[in-house]
Amino acid sequence: MLCYANLGAMVHLSVLWAVVFPLLVHPPPPPGWVKFNVDASVRPNAVAGLGVVARDHAGRMVVAVGTQVEQWDVTRAEILAGLAFQGAIEDWMHRLDGIIIESDCRNAIHWLQAAFNQLSKLHVQSDGPDLSFLLQFKQVIFQYTPRELNRPADFCANLACFGNFMWKECDSRDIPPSLLSLLEGDSARA
Repeated sequence: MLCYANLGAMVHLSVLWAVVFPLLVHPPPPPGWVKFNVDASVRPNAVAGLGVVARDHAGRMVVAVGTQVEQWDVTRAEILAGLAFQGAIEDWMHRLDGIIIESDCRNAIHWLQAAFNQLSKLHVQSDGPDLSFLLQFKQVIFQYTPRELNRPADFCANLACFGNFMWKECDSRDIPPSLLSLLEGDSARA
């Protein structure tokens, strides 16, 4: 929550916000690809939620996953979030042209990219999580995304702090309306 001493500063920030953030849209992946937006939420009691939202080229949700883990290091949790979609992979996804893994944590993206490059070129497993399942895809791209464009994954990460879930259909009655609203907001801006 932001608190301002004078109204002028708040008005200036709200005008800036309205000018900058409408320009930020969630770009869908190209046809034949799936994009996995990932995020982590770490609580003071070392409970972490890993959130994943996968979307197709039309911006439709393919799957949303939340996994609860014990983790106190934020960067390590973000790295784990980058791999949390492994259990949601279906056979048809391996026939795609590629996948994109997006996170709002630059350090996690850099670590995942370096570890994957080492694994794919040298077939050497680095210390840390096992990335070998990613070799089954034709192409894998890791990229940073601004936090504002990662809100659905952030929502799933926070929800996962309370327990695991997986939703495979966007019209499922189990999906919280708040998540559907975030997804619709992204689609409307795109």
